Amino acid sequence: MSSPTFTPDQIAGIVREVLRRIRADLLPPAASPSVAPVAQASKTPAAAAANPAGTPFQLAEKLVTASSLAAIPAGSRTLLVRHDALITPSGRDAARAAGCTLVRAPKGAAAASGAAAAVRPFFVAAAECPGDVAGRTAGLVRALPGAQQLPATGLADVVSSLALHVSRDGGRGILLAGRPHVATALANRSPGVRAVTARDTTTLLAAAQECAANLLVLSPRDFSPSSLERIGVTLAGREPGPLPAELSPPAAAGCPCGGPKPEACSCTTHQH
Repeated sequence: MSSPTFTPDQIAGIVREVLRRIRADLLPPAASPSVAPVAQASKTPAAAAANPAGTPFQLAEKLVTASSLAAIPAGSRTLLVRHDALITPSGRDAARAAGCTLVRAPKGAAAASGAAAAVRPFFVAAAECPGDVAGRTAGLVRALPGAQQLPATGLADVVSSLALHVSRDGGRGILLAGRPHVATALANRSPGVRAVTARDTTTLLAAAQECAANLLVLSPRDFSPSSLERIGVTLAGREPGPLPAELSPPAAAGCPCGGPKPEACSCTTHQH
């Protein structure tokens, strides 16, 4: 029995078919649709309403990375990001590990949020810092729409100016200082000022929440520029908590006779 013979065209056709089948076997399968629900959930603002943790925590950065989530308060379950935010894979992984859902804000929400933040004044200042911190303060001002930068003078003058501003109209502020503990003690001598300091973001924000602080005093050596900006955004976006009872002003004492305050009492029993 003679073996079959093939023409050159038939051999070329067989080779093409073999190559086609090899390429088909090597091609990756179609992208799994299982990723879609995660991406879809992050783009649905309505997901925040279903969040049992309450109001979503807002991230102002346009680029959301794993480090962006470092300043998020414990217990946050929904993170509201900008409508045009770029979320890196590390950012998604960090949010998933923390049990948080990323939610994109509606397109017009950024302007509305900025307008609301402008109602509460925010002030940035620096005093007696080693090195050049102009870039740090400028970065804070850029990260906080409507924030004002105070002139850099001596520590006592800067603290006095900040105290005047933050004690009025519910203002808040951040002071970069070379001697943060001295600056904090000095600031807390002014009525209406509740200043705290710390050397890491978590401790600092926890102290600010506990004391209903309106002034954070930081050493620029302890925080990176991005950490400073996250701290500022967090402080500006938080609603002021209740003032601890120990820090509440004491009630005015009445007259010993049981009447109103001494200056308003008309009794003649006691000398006012």
